[in-house]
Amino acid sequence: MGDWRASLQQSVAIEKKLPDEIHEFLTKVFNVYFIQLPPQLFKQFDIVRDKLIPLTVRFDESQYREFCDFFSKIVRSTIADKSVSEEVKKLVRELADKTNKFFESKGLGRCVEELKYVRIRVRVLFQGKPLGGATVNAVTGGKTAASAQTNDEGIAELELPTGKYSIYVCKQLDVDSYVYDEKEVEVREEGQELVFSIESAKSYAEIERETGRRPRIREVS
Repeated sequence: MGDWRASLQQSVAIEKKLPDEIHEFLTKVFNVYFIQLPPQLFKQFDIVRDKLIPLTVRFDESQYREFCDFFSKIVRSTIADKSVSEEVKKLVRELADKTNKFFESKGLGRCVEELKYVRIRVRVLFQGKPLGGATVNAVTGGKTAASAQTNDEGIAELELPTGKYSIYVCKQLDVDSYVYDEKEVEVREEGQELVFSIESAKSYAEIERETGRRPRIREVS
């Protein structure tokens, strides 16, 4: 009986210890990086922090996975965002690395998934022929991750982290005449090819009506 009680007390002590260590990690590591981030990233990383805070009170495996899944998503979208400086991306990578090392040292699974970059090919055809000079943009989380123009063979290559993107193509032919299309794509592997075969040019109003929202033409321009 005594051994059982001692074991229970030790288990309780361990359960109390981990939330305390997570609290220390939050205050001495996460918050130190958080305050260095630019205002454009505050909201997203504040949500990440909000998902970490409950673990400082009581550790729960499902809450831990929720925190890690969301953190991984935010890290990926930040690294992929062309508007974020390399200096800030370095901070985010360091924070992700320190987060992984901390939780792995506690015997837990890897938290922030490592980014895997792949190069994909986008082929654009207009009325059956290669369309050169078309802009190809890949967007994730509302941010442009990569952009390129098609060559004379109608081909553009984009280097992206694996994940889901909205990829769209646009070329202005006249004052209000555009070759435009977009697709939702999951980028999975090196050498993946995506083909846009567009039959007719359309006005801005026609594209807006078909997509049900304002097309991204102005972003492309």
